[in-house]
Amino acid sequence: MSTLVQVSQVSKSFLDNPVIKGVSFSVEEGEIICILGESGSGKSTLLRMIGGLEDADEGSIVVEEEEITGPAHNLVPGFDFINFVSQSFRLEPFRTVWDNISSVISYLPDQERETKVNDLLVLCKLTDKSKAYPRELSGGQQQRVAIAMALADDPFLLLMDEPFSNLDVNMKTQIREEIVEILRKAEVTVILVSHDPIDAMSIADRVIILESGQISQIDTPQVLYENPSSPYAAKFLGPMNYLKVGKETLGIRPEKLRITPNGQFAGTVIKSIFMGMHYHVSVDCAASDRVILLYSSCSYPIGDSIQFEHV
Repeated sequence: MSTLVQVSQVSKSFLDNPVIKGVSFSVEEGEIICILGESGSGKSTLLRMIGGLEDADEGSIVVEEEEITGPAHNLVPGFDFINFVSQSFRLEPFRTVWDNISSVISYLPDQERETKVNDLLVLCKLTDKSKAYPRELSGGQQQRVAIAMALADDPFLLLMDEPFSNLDVNMKTQIREEIVEILRKAEVTVILVSHDPIDAMSIADRVIILESGQISQIDTPQVLYENPSSPYAAKFLGPMNYLKVGKETLGIRPEKLRITPNGQFAGTVIKSIFMGMHYHVSVDCAASDRVILLYSSCSYPIGDSIQFEHV
């Protein structure tokens, strides 16, 4: 694979408030990258700079060997080979699904445009909804239309800003899987931003964890989850316990701790919450200055003394 996007020492401030601070990374062709961070971390600003909708104060952004610049250098911000999929989908309410997609490539000859739209309807599993209006679609279907529109003119790069934030929680997992399948089949390079670690781990080839405008860590979801480089990176991908073992303090995920009669650690149960597949058992433990979270197949009464070990 070749490098499609190169971000080099990019910085951005608003009213002397630094938002992005010397960020550098590259994206390979066909890769899906997730920029993960809390609200105010600068992730959406970074995405807008990559798309040419904001100017960087310092540094450079290059996509397919072309330098990306913002509104200060372009009368019409943005680039033809970079497309956005926003939270709101931005579908024309009085156009059918077919017409919404067709409108993006209205410059093509009729036959070529029809073939392209029909191919996208198949790719995005919308063939049976081609004559429907946006109001007649579910949130997931609307999102697939928005992606079909974004793919219509064959962009090099697709940028997605919190693409799943408006979706019903109960359908989110299924819809995420459908969207990933579409993006993989389209073989398009994707950069998305999210505050949800499940988005990052289920979709991305690599994840960038952004902390106060700087990259805290960048790696595959598996490496980030199992070997976070900082407490900030660790907390973003799930609960982390910190236990003293000798002179060291180890960060250990709850699923790596097992309740057992003769464990190396002991504590007192302060909470036990039923979560469906298991219980979340919170324990006050002398080996940590924080409450320890354990996963258990059964509940424990508050005040019980239990032992557990690292597995």
